[in-house]
Amino acid sequence: MNYKEFFQIAINHPYFSDNQMELVVIPEASTLKFLRKQQFVVKNTAKGLKILVPVDSEGDRLPVLKLGDALSFDVFPTTGSFGEVTDTSMADSGNILLFTNEQLENDSEKLTVSEITGDQILNGYAAIAKIKIGLHKVNFDLDKQPPLYQVVFKPKLVKWKYYILSNTETTKLEIKDRSEQLTFTELKNQEEASDKIANSLMLNFPKKQVFVFESTIAINYSNKILKNIQLLKNDHIIIKHLSNPDIRNKGIQIIKIN
Repeated sequence: MNYKEFFQIAINHPYFSDNQMELVVIPEASTLKFLRKQQFVVKNTAKGLKILVPVDSEGDRLPVLKLGDALSFDVFPTTGSFGEVTDTSMADSGNILLFTNEQLENDSEKLTVSEITGDQILNGYAAIAKIKIGLHKVNFDLDKQPPLYQVVFKPKLVKWKYYILSNTETTKLEIKDRSEQLTFTELKNQEEASDKIANSLMLNFPKKQVFVFESTIAINYSNKILKNIQLLKNDHIIIKHLSNPDIRNKGIQIIKIN
């Protein structure tokens, strides 16, 4: 039997800079039953899956689909850290995200997102999303590329904050991004007054000055290291590549210099 690709589902999450997603896409039981009956084939990919359909010798689709036929999949994390880096705030407590092609224009492939009740568990992890593909919306045309449906998760955002301990002779510190994509502002004394971390550092290091810098915008959680963020002391570069703040610790990084 010959097969042609019907469509593909790919997960897009800005946190992950490589193809290894900390999640798995699993067909629901009713979908598995439908797939077997129609002789569809599921092929897993690095970022999701492909659905293949049987075709005749002319390349025409053999299965007869009815209006209302749909495939549903649950998305499960494979580690506990996935939820720590993903923004699911649009779903109410107890609900999960729903990605579907039902409201898409025919040429659009970024699935729309809403919310739905979900309580499925896999290997101890609760489903974080559901994907529903209405088959009547899938354009099966041998002259065109099969649809590549994008499931786009939003990463959490956090402002980066550097606390720099320096000697009392330091008069000027700056943080600059050589790529000029990010800017950092020094927080002055009046802003530090209510900063518990700055106050704690000043108490524990009374012979040091505490400089505090914060990014002007919130930055995506990402496992890709941002380089070329430089620390300048009195207009001289003393650190060419500042380490990225720990985003799981609210984007805070403490650095000691001479």
